[in-house]
Amino acid sequence: YIGIDVHKRLWSVSIFTENLHHKTFSQGPEPSILKAYLDKHFSDGYEIFCAYEACKFGFWIQRELQSYGYDCIVINPADIPTTNKETSEKTDPVDSRKIAKALKAGMLRGIYIPDIEVEAHRQLFRYRKRLWGDLVRVKNQIKDKLISSGVGIPREFDNPYWTKAFLHWLSQVELPGSSLRLTMDLLLNQYHQVNRLFLDVSIEVRKLQRQKRYKEDAKLLRQIPGIGPLTTVQLLVELGDINRFENFRKFNSYIGLKPMTHSSGDNDRKGYMTYRSHQGLRSSIVECAWTAVQHDPALLQKYEQLLSNHTKKRTIIIIARKLLSRIYHVLKTKEPYVVGLIQ
Repeated sequence: YIGIDVHKRLWSVSIFTENLHHKTFSQGPEPSILKAYLDKHFSDGYEIFCAYEACKFGFWIQRELQSYGYDCIVINPADIPTTNKETSEKTDPVDSRKIAKALKAGMLRGIYIPDIEVEAHRQLFRYRKRLWGDLVRVKNQIKDKLISSGVGIPREFDNPYWTKAFLHWLSQVELPGSSLRLTMDLLLNQYHQVNRLFLDVSIEVRKLQRQKRYKEDAKLLRQIPGIGPLTTVQLLVELGDINRFENFRKFNSYIGLKPMTHSSGDNDRKGYMTYRSHQGLRSSIVECAWTAVQHDPALLQKYEQLLSNHTKKRTIIIIARKLLSRIYHVLKTKEPYVVGLIQ
């Protein structure tokens, strides 16, 4: 049983057998180095079980260890059992031993690992999202320069839409000081570069739903009110295989549209939404719920009923959960969405 604490320059590795702690050591960041050590110190009769935390290094380590015939899982760091002493005296060797001991005790469950193609599609979609964040930031910087200079935006341009006319006005508007004008020109140049890249990536992201592996599910998802082309792609690449969720309860647990609970004795309390969630998908489903209530009479009726006892914010979360249930049903059964069906 091998626990690996992965870092850029060194890995901390702890090896346990059924009966003893074999060794904890540091090695270079390559699976082949670990394989060489195991080949030297253990015979062919041993089964090898490995685990490491999900991190920025992705799944290539898992895939390479699997290719050696090892059973390797990637785990959510929050699921590793931890003592107070391990928390207060945290080091890489402590972390690797903690993973190995929990793996040996059968207390760890691996996360879902997509195939290489789906993982690449997922990265493309997330890159588009980062570009959108960059675009919003540079827009805010440009507006901040106008505000700090006391330059008002004309009424016809004072809206969220950046038209060619507005961009032309920004390039010509008089600003106090030559350096401020230079700063504005540089920011506008940055805006055009990021916007051009964002549009190119958006085209490639939209193309994904037409690929053979996604085409059927994409068509089903687009029939659901509120689910647009970008949310469709996000659902397809982030979920991977819907059949990995045995039921809706586990699917919802992954998305995170459920409250935290605390039950002890006679007390049974429910609190805010769980912090364990897929933040990107949860946020997108809630946004889609606002559109869905405008186009699905059944969801609109339920929304209006709930408003008598809940705030709008709480009500839309309940609607989002119902929408999520319908998404799960459509993907699981391959049955088209029926507008107006009360569930």
